[in-house]
Amino acid sequence: MDKNIQEQAYELYKLKEELYKSEQLNEDLNNEIKYLRNENIKLKIELNKKNNEIKGMKNIIQKNKIKEEKVNINDIMVITIVSTELNIHFSITCLPNEIFIEVEERLYKKYDNLRNTNNIFTIDNKPILRFKKICENNIHDNDILHLSILK
Repeated sequence: MDKNIQEQAYELYKLKEELYKSEQLNEDLNNEIKYLRNENIKLKIELNKKNNEIKGMKNIIQKNKIKEEKVNINDIMVITIVSTELNIHFSITCLPNEIFIEVEERLYKKYDNLRNTNNIFTIDNKPILRFKKICENNIHDNDILHLSILK
């Protein structure tokens, strides 16, 4: 009987040991689950931030998106600017709906020294108005504009 009690005591000890190990394992697993839940929450928050950033960037892109105007190749014109001194002979492509000053600016990019002079542009002895469109100034494809540089 003593032997039976000892065996049962030993069995009880083993069961308690297993229970303790199971409780430790369970506690470790619970801690791991808590850690993973916290990581999951952090990642969801980070994902939301990134999604909001993406939405914000998309909105910025939409607001700043330059709508490219399609140009009909038949609308493209070439005009030539010739100075009265004949030292400038420059052809420029343009569109009829461009404002003349935009064309003038392209001329000044090529001939920067003209920025320091008072310039008058004419076609058929009529002055060209800088802030009117090419078509409003009755300028057509292959026209020659005259540039007079006032001293």
